[in-house]
Amino acid sequence: MIRRTLLALAVLLAAEPARAEYRLGTGDVVEVAVFGMQDFRRRVTVDIDGTVPLPFLGEARAAGLTLAALREAVTRGLEANGTVRGPVVTVELIEHRPFYIAGDVARPGALAYRAGMTVRHAVAVAGGYDALRFRAENPLLAAPELQSQYDSHWIELVRRQARSISLQAEIDGRDTIDLAVLRQAPVPGRIVEEIAALESRDLAVRTADFRRERQSIEQVAGQIRASIASLDKALRDSETAIEQQNLATERNTGNAARGITPTYRLDEDRRALAMLRTQQVDATARLAQARRDLTETERRLERTIGERQSRLVQSLQAVLVELERERSQVRSAGERLLYTGALKAQMRGAGRGPDIVIHRRSADGTERIAAEEGTPIQPDDVIEVVIRPDQLVVSSGGGATAAALVR
Repeated sequence: MIRRTLLALAVLLAAEPARAEYRLGTGDVVEVAVFGMQDFRRRVTVDIDGTVPLPFLGEARAAGLTLAALREAVTRGLEANGTVRGPVVTVELIEHRPFYIAGDVARPGALAYRAGMTVRHAVAVAGGYDALRFRAENPLLAAPELQSQYDSHWIELVRRQARSISLQAEIDGRDTIDLAVLRQAPVPGRIVEEIAALESRDLAVRTADFRRERQSIEQVAGQIRASIASLDKALRDSETAIEQQNLATERNTGNAARGITPTYRLDEDRRALAMLRTQQVDATARLAQARRDLTETERRLERTIGERQSRLVQSLQAVLVELERERSQVRSAGERLLYTGALKAQMRGAGRGPDIVIHRRSADGTERIAAEEGTPIQPDDVIEVVIRPDQLVVSSGGGATAAALVR
């Protein structure tokens, strides 16, 4: 019996160096025994003040000590008070203090530690990854409404995308558009075709209206140009007629002075010359007015084109802002639908893993350690897990796909 006990004691002492670096802390459960003293065997928990209650020693300091250091302290204490002469003390770690996990796991909180655990083990014990912070209070009731919002935002997004394409085509001077890109949206094909047809028809109407307005102004400008050409020709003819009539009047004036031409004939020539000059003044005024009208009409055409372009650009800017707002609404509705509709969210199989940070207490304070799934953990560690929406897929029963989130 004694031989078996000594052999077991030797095994325990031999295994001690493997745990030599582990330091006790609040929550650790240790068993302290003295060979040959059955009444001394105690299984105790390190209290919040870092001590353990032991027979004959009272409250013994344990926090911060290794198992070997605690064994030496108990040995010295028993020898010092004369309770046992040459005591053989064993100290065994029965249960580690817990570690803590928080963030995007199914069951955050304090969990029991086992030797050799890694972050992967900790996540598994905590029920796996799960974006609980985004869950609705009642997913079964929220999912239909969110699905409706998601579909509505997609339809509105398609409509605004069609409008932005048609406005850009109108700015570029095109009256036809290609709306094939709209078919990529998760919207029923019938609705997409209706939106595309209505937008194409509206573009054709807008383009035709502007074309008629422009043609009307250009027609007026053409008529004014024709009038200017006619007045210009009439003015040149008038100048020729005045020159000829002036020569005739001068000739008849000389003849009348010599008594060759009657006086009434001279008066007729003078009246004709005055009439021609009046007509010349009138034609000159009408020509100047026509040229002013042409300038104003050309300015009106330029102003009409410029104002239309400005309106189109402003409309396109407003539509692009609304389009981006709808994209944001689609992403938001998709994320809410994912988190409320999923009974269980799971990590994607590829790509970078979640953001994991281990907060570990040391002699110098609390360390912040960037970790991966294979990183070893220690008792009393606080593990913080954060996953992003693009790292999630939905298990069977979910109402949305990860692809819908990133559109």
